[in-house]
Amino acid sequence: MKKAYTSTLVVAFVLLCTIVLYQASVRNPRLALAQTAGDLRDAPNPINGDAKEVLQSLKDDGSAANVPAVPEPVEVQSPAGSVRVSVGSGLNVYFVNVFQGDAEYIELPNGKNVLIDAGPAPSEHSQYKTPMISNFLTKHGVTKIDHLVLTHPHADHYGGMKWVFENLQVDNFYDTRVDNSDADGDNLVREQAKKEPGCVVHYPAEGDTLDWAEGVKIKVLNSCPNRDKSSMHKPDTGAFLNNCSIVLKISRQNSSALFMGDSQGEVETRLEQTYGKGLKSDILKVGHHGSEYSSSELFLKKVKPKEAYIEVGKYNDYGHPTQGALSRLKAAGAEIHRTDKDGTEEVPLEGKSR
Repeated sequence: MKKAYTSTLVVAFVLLCTIVLYQASVRNPRLALAQTAGDLRDAPNPINGDAKEVLQSLKDDGSAANVPAVPEPVEVQSPAGSVRVSVGSGLNVYFVNVFQGDAEYIELPNGKNVLIDAGPAPSEHSQYKTPMISNFLTKHGVTKIDHLVLTHPHADHYGGMKWVFENLQVDNFYDTRVDNSDADGDNLVREQAKKEPGCVVHYPAEGDTLDWAEGVKIKVLNSCPNRDKSSMHKPDTGAFLNNCSIVLKISRQNSSALFMGDSQGEVETRLEQTYGKGLKSDILKVGHHGSEYSSSELFLKKVKPKEAYIEVGKYNDYGHPTQGALSRLKAAGAEIHRTDKDGTEEVPLEGKSR
């Protein structure tokens, strides 16, 4: 009788504990989960093997050989050519330090880019094995040039283009077709442009508007209507080629920049007479590295630049920039920037009142 009574008490006690645990698990799901996990530790898993090993590996490092891994986030790559040097949006101009030569890199609001000239190639005595423009483009991860402009065929403007064509994708190339009879490099660059897959070659004329980005106006103010060989314009073939420079005025909202290439006084006079106040620009890329033949007084009175950028090397045999050009720019009220002293300069073309 005593044994039966004891057994009954044990059964009742177990039943009571079961009821209590059930109610607790309903109130606290974590307890139920813990119980389930505890059961699984000792239960065989016919699919993935021993569940105990799976749980232990998850506990140790959050992974298991037989448990499907959660995919890691995939970095979204920007489309080629959309790499922005600037952290900002909009239209940004970079006057790149390429020593004695010209190179301007432009970021358009639509994510595309422009390279106007590419500076010189490294000389055989230079410590640099690639052109200076390569340092800028490589540093900033640029792999594609949407619009490449050769203002005119002088080596300090096209020398770096060989590297550009060999290492980057170029979609559009702009040229004057004027021949530098004293050089072969300009023709090599033109051959590269023709062979570049998917590259379209353009020959802009004065008065053309280039469709590079919505909301941005690109006007061609000068090109080279006379496409003779430079040898036909001796003795001053240099001036002939300089005055064949593609001149561009780029405007966005109330901001504008004028890129003069190596244009000299002859072109400046014609532009001043043709466009008058239409030359007014916030930013002036000074013509011909600030030589004595550029930045005439009458021309600057029409442009009225707030800032003037001179691309020049510290050591050059031309005396660039000349004191005369510097004095005329200062008299016009322009703040002068020089790549030989200031290095590469960035200029956002927006938010300026004009």
